[in-house]
Amino acid sequence: MSTRYHRLARETPAYAWWKLPVAGLLAVVIWIGAGIVLILVALIVFAAGSGTDTFDAWTEAAGDLDLQHLDFFALDMLSLVIMIPAVLLAVLITGPRPIGYLSSVAGRLRTGWLARTALISFAVFLVTIGGSVAIGELTDPAEVSAPHVSTRAIVAIGLVLLLTPFQAAAEEYVFRGYVLQLVGSWTRFAAIPVIVSVPLFVAGHEYELWGLVDVGIFGLTAAVLTIRTGGLEAGIAAHTANNVVLFVLDALGMISATDDTDAGPTDLIPTIISSVALLVLVEWAARRHDLQRTRAPIPPPPPPQAPMWPPPPYAYWWPRVQQAWPPVQPPPQQAWPAPVPPRTPTVHPATPDYPGELPPGWTPSSR
Repeated sequence: MSTRYHRLARETPAYAWWKLPVAGLLAVVIWIGAGIVLILVALIVFAAGSGTDTFDAWTEAAGDLDLQHLDFFALDMLSLVIMIPAVLLAVLITGPRPIGYLSSVAGRLRTGWLARTALISFAVFLVTIGGSVAIGELTDPAEVSAPHVSTRAIVAIGLVLLLTPFQAAAEEYVFRGYVLQLVGSWTRFAAIPVIVSVPLFVAGHEYELWGLVDVGIFGLTAAVLTIRTGGLEAGIAAHTANNVVLFVLDALGMISATDDTDAGPTDLIPTIISSVALLVLVEWAARRHDLQRTRAPIPPPPPPQAPMWPPPPYAYWWPRVQQAWPPVQPPPQQAWPAPVPPRTPTVHPATPDYPGELPPGWTPSSR
């Protein structure tokens, strides 16, 4: 029976119940260690430039992803990006291996499928978020500002395009990769790891009520896409497209991507529409391109051959024979066909007994 994405860690011959929990603890340790290195580098840079006051301001605003301070934004994004090597290195050390199955059922990140879903995702979010901004401009012009293009805005957009795909991939590897396979190793039902991953994803964001609901809707959509497509590509593409569109509009001064103090239930409409559109269009694309959604079953390894102890006396001098597994069965022996007796030629009764001698009364008509 084929294996779905959330069961990839469990249905492997080298599975052990302790590997993924230990991998999670090890990933946290690696992430904290890498974060300390990042903080030390930031401290050195800020001290050599504007002084430690800037470093103190960054530590107070850490996690805001505020594009008003591009250096703060870059450091916050890098603090999330380092989750990718932390998770992959932890799983590589503890298992299950290969770590490519954390990306998809194909054992790797399917770049072609990632590109297709990226095109779909950008089209969906440009329409939904852009349409929401346009409607806000028509209904309440004071709420939406006109785009302001400047050198600083161009630099900010460059940082967004450079760092956002890795930031989105990091969150997908943690919440839709590790969490889904961890919980999926405890249950066969795909709904349980999907439901468990959503509140954990929401807890990683510091928003108001309706902002957290918005994040929860997107987290549920990304988890369903991961299960349905057998990999993280669709979730990474959707996450990247959503954040890039919001951050670019923020860099242009049109909206605030992280300020949700004035958000209400009507602000959930674009997210709901985009989620439904993504589920429908990605499912259509997966069927059209015959996407691999499950992994073929892995055959069990051969049983271990325990050595005999104490070894028999002949074991010290008898040459050791390496036996292949599974053992090759010899073909059944076939009985040798019985010899065919020689064929006796048919002799015509009128043939002479000996060449050259004709019997009495023989005529040509008697042949």
